[in-house]
Amino acid sequence: MLTNRKSITIYDIAKEAGVSPATVSRILTGNTAVRQEKRDRVNQIIEKYNFRPNAMARALSETRTKLIGIVMADTENPYYSSVFAACGNEAYNRGYVTMLLNTYSRQEMEISALTKLREQRVDAIILCGGRIDLDQPDPAFMQLLETTRQTTPIVVGSRSPMEKICGVAVDHKGSMDIALEYLIGLGHRDIGFVFAGTENYGTQEKLERFRYDMAQAGLPVREEWMIDAHDYDCESGRKSIQQLMTAPSQPTALLGMNDMVSAGMLQGLLENGVRVPEDISLLGFDDTYLTTITTPQLTAVDYDYREFARMLVDAAIAAIESEDFPREQLVPPSLSIKKSCAPPRR
Repeated sequence: MLTNRKSITIYDIAKEAGVSPATVSRILTGNTAVRQEKRDRVNQIIEKYNFRPNAMARALSETRTKLIGIVMADTENPYYSSVFAACGNEAYNRGYVTMLLNTYSRQEMEISALTKLREQRVDAIILCGGRIDLDQPDPAFMQLLETTRQTTPIVVGSRSPMEKICGVAVDHKGSMDIALEYLIGLGHRDIGFVFAGTENYGTQEKLERFRYDMAQAGLPVREEWMIDAHDYDCESGRKSIQQLMTAPSQPTALLGMNDMVSAGMLQGLLENGVRVPEDISLLGFDDTYLTTITTPQLTAVDYDYREFARMLVDAAIAAIESEDFPREQLVPPSLSIKKSCAPPRR
């Protein structure tokens, strides 16, 4: 139960009512797209604490564009296109329209995208991929974010880069935990990992967790089975298998950095006469549509893109309405089991 009236925010009300902050916000602004049962429950709590929304936020609402800009690193990567599609749908359900800018992972296009969105007077910006994912922050980019943040709220699909910017990130450590727990549970002891993007914090977290989990299970990490694909695409995954085939022995299971790399790995394995999963099990990350169009279909760690989008849009609307919001949140992973993994035969 809430006790300090002065500190009450819509997040406190949402928690007590068992709804999202965005639902409370819609009720406060008169949006009718909320079930009556939820509306009644929230209004009772609002009346109970005599809550009044920020006056400045109400005044600003009259000048809003109801437009959220979304900057994606590379929409040819199905991970980013999945996040964008889910965000667009979620934002629409909240009364907003989204504008997509694809930067193709080029720094100059990131700068241009943020500048253009400020000029368009979007209500908020959601930024996914690119320099925001670097393990070592780029000072010039951090300054650009700070300048942009002063006029336009920013939410990132990554860890929070600074105060007053909310980060909604994939749980990379939890993802690796789920993947290895499954493979080890099948009986695999010889496991390799094809990774990419070592300059990015997510890759670093996955690599560190891989070594940690293997050590916890009492399993050795064979460096010849730890392969840097250098890029996140299918061809890089295929080439990584050519490198793997030169090793003195082969693992019984492989992890691929994402669905594109994993699909390329599958192609490379089949080209070398390696059967999946009979000879080598293959497990990836992201669980986009690619996992369903390969033969065999690829088992992958899944991120609930609807939930991911809800969290991103919740944070964006909270920033628009000048409400407090957790600085960092993690998207919980799960495992989508298909046809590419089986117990080892040796």
